[in-house]
Amino acid sequence: MDAHDKVIALARRQDDVLTRRQARQLGMSDAAIARRRRDQGWTSPIRGTLTVPPVRDELRARARAVVAMVGGTICGLTAARLHRMPGLLAREAQEPVDVADNDEGHHRRRNGYVRRCLALHPSDIVDLGGISTTSVSRTLEDMALLSDRESFVCVVDGMLHQLRLGKGGLAGLRARVEARRNGHRARHWWPLIDGRSESPLETRLRLLLGDGGLHPDEIQWPVFDPAGGRLVARVDFAWPASRLAVEADGVGVHGEPAALYRDRARQNALVRLGWQVLRFTWRDVVADGPRIMALVGSALGCDFGPLL
Repeated sequence: MDAHDKVIALARRQDDVLTRRQARQLGMSDAAIARRRRDQGWTSPIRGTLTVPPVRDELRARARAVVAMVGGTICGLTAARLHRMPGLLAREAQEPVDVADNDEGHHRRRNGYVRRCLALHPSDIVDLGGISTTSVSRTLEDMALLSDRESFVCVVDGMLHQLRLGKGGLAGLRARVEARRNGHRARHWWPLIDGRSESPLETRLRLLLGDGGLHPDEIQWPVFDPAGGRLVARVDFAWPASRLAVEADGVGVHGEPAALYRDRARQNALVRLGWQVLRFTWRDVVADGPRIMALVGSALGCDFGPLL
């Protein structure tokens, strides 16, 4: 094998990443590296590293590059993504990699990564295919301290719904977080966790409604046709006494023609039984919260001011 072949082989064993030092040690000159950056699309996600296309997993490649140059252990949001935790927003192209070190200074952001001051016990660390990463339990713990309320509750909701976390595990997680410095920041989040939510959109919509004092009376509520006892629908959020149903319509399955047909037939059946159905999308929840609260509040007879 010539130098180029050796470099490619090493990169493929390391999530399509290697360091410049490794490339030089295998006999590739700086000029050869520069040519491949120019002509073959090699990039440097982190200074001192090289990615060799095709990159099979961009997240793993970036995490591998950070660990190769900085050391430490992948943590926080990046660790949650590596563990394929549910409930996370889509990764943004320039999202930095979270990496833990024992420096007692404040966290520091560099080009492509953020150093987090976290003291880790060996039991907190696992190897994910060659990438040192905080364990699932430690990652959840850190998410309570590093992320916002919506992100944390969405992840824990998803873990509960997928049975990757049980009630005992949730109680243990809460105890560990509350024992941590600044663990009090999550003290109001625990009652908001509900594993019945089936998507991040449902969780975020539920949190939004709760912030407006419009807590649903029921979640995943079955509605039956009294004439024959047939299940008509299972609605995301319900106020049965008011016959109000609120649905979270995510992209994907709800956008397919067959799903659109089923949703329309389902809604018509609910309306026939005297239910009012309000449907909200991701865009509504992110950009139009006041209008959602006004619509739901109006349907429940609450005064939220004029509909915007």
